Parts: sequence; C-alpha cells; structure tokens
Amino acid sequence: MPAFYKEGVAFFSETDDYIENYEKIAKDHLQHQESTGENPFIPKDVWNEIERGTRILVNKYLTSDSKILDVGVGMGRLIQDIDIQNEQKFGMDISLVYLLEAKKKGIEVCFSKIEDMPYRESFFDLIVCTDVLEHVIDLNLCINKILSVLKSNGFLIIRVPYKENLRQYTMPECPYEYVHLRNFDEDNLNLLFTKIFGCKFQERTFSWGSPSVNSLIHSSGIRFLDKLKVSLFKRLKRFVSTSSYQSILSKRFHPVECNFVVSKSRNL
Repeated sequence: MPAFYKEGVAFFSETDDYIENYEKIAKDHLQHQESTGENPFIPKDVWNEIERGTRILVNKYLTSDSKILDVGVGMGRLIQDIDIQNEQKFGMDISLVYLLEAKKKGIEVCFSKIEDMPYRESFFDLIVCTDVLEHVIDLNLCINKILSVLKSNGFLIIRVPYKENLRQYTMPECPYEYVHLRNFDEDNLNLLFTKIFGCKFQERTFSWGSPSVNSLIHSSGIRFLDKLKVSLFKRLKRFVSTSSYQSILSKRFHPVECNFVVSKSRNL
C-alpha cells in the first residue's frame, strides 16, 4: 500500500536528499521550458531524435495486450502515444511535477524510487528505463528490482548516455549534488545484463541526435563538423539501411546515447 497520496499520486518513497535534488532538477527543467519552450539540459532536436530511436524499439517489442512500465517516466513523452490502452501504461518517478504531467497523458503513475519498487513480481511484459541508470546510487539493486517485476521472457529496453565525460558533474559550479554517477558503453552493458543478471541480449542501437547539432557529433580530435559534412551524412541516410547507416556512424562518430535491449531469462 502507498505511504500516502498527494494530488492523486500514490507515494511509496519518503523524501530524502536524493529525491529533493532530483525534484530541483525537474522544477528547473519545467520552469525553463515554460518560459522559453526549450529543455535547458539538451537541445530540442537532439532530445526528439534520441526519443525517436527508443520509441522505434518500444513499438518493435510491444504487443497490443502488453503491460508497459516506464521507469523514470518523466512527463510521459516516451509512452504517451504508443498504441495500447491507457490502463496498460504505467510510470514511476521521483518528481511530483513530472508525474502530474504524465498523469494528464493517461499514464497510471506513482512516486517511488526504484529501490522501493511497488509493483507485483512478473507483472509487466515490457519495461523501458531511459536516462535513469546513470543516476542511481545502487546500480545492481535497482536492476534487480526492475527485473523482478518483468515477466519471464519479457523485454527490458535501457537507454543511457554513451561513454559520457563525467568531469562536468565533479566541478564545484555544478548546480546539483547528484547528476550522472557513472558512464556506460556497449560492452559493460552486455556484461552487466548477461553475465550478472542472466538476461538474453536482443539488440543495441545508438543515437547521435540531430546531425544539425554539430557540437554533439564529433570524430577523433574534431569537436565541430562543418556544414558540408553534416549535409553529406544527411544525404547518406536516405540511401542506405538504418543498420548500415548506424554502422558507418559508429566507426566515425561518437554516439550521444545507447539503447540496449534484453529479455529476462531467469527469475530474480
């Protein structure tokens, strides 16, 4: 049972320093977005492109009768328009201001840390967890909790920043106590989920964001692409398959984020 309700949202976690820190990030995000129309932490076209890549995977592994959980649902952008009934869409987060936005989109939400996971074991067919695992304190405990509510042979879609430089979060001028606490690549994700948690690897994809945002697409020793090079890669995307395009980009450029899909093959 929830500890209490607030504004129609069930709370399963008590407030602490970690939650207060995250709520501050969320409020700063929404206030900036309301006043400027922009996300203060990431350019809009990059954000849209990253979510588009994850949404492709959600639709691929989703069936019409799937129950889906978005861990770190935020404002509900990722799952609001997927083609299943609203009563099958669930979301959890530790920001009330985010959850109230997600609730407006027909998502059944709750306020909970992953460590306090409130759902029944083996309940969901598909779980998505995007831009979350780089934030958590106890990574293995959180993954264990997420997998515990996933059905056997159900699918988990993770999205994390790819080989991120964490120095910015160690600087005194960083406005938040807790931001990103670790980084990931495809190999440590593979080892983590297949060797430690016994999942079966399904696929991985990368997101480079919008090629118009030069500062986020860089090759070795080059931080900004000139307009001609960006234009060439836009054209290339029209003439090759998605897998071929991603293969070419992965050899030349540094992705912004990585999507990693596994299926649950043992009970936890």
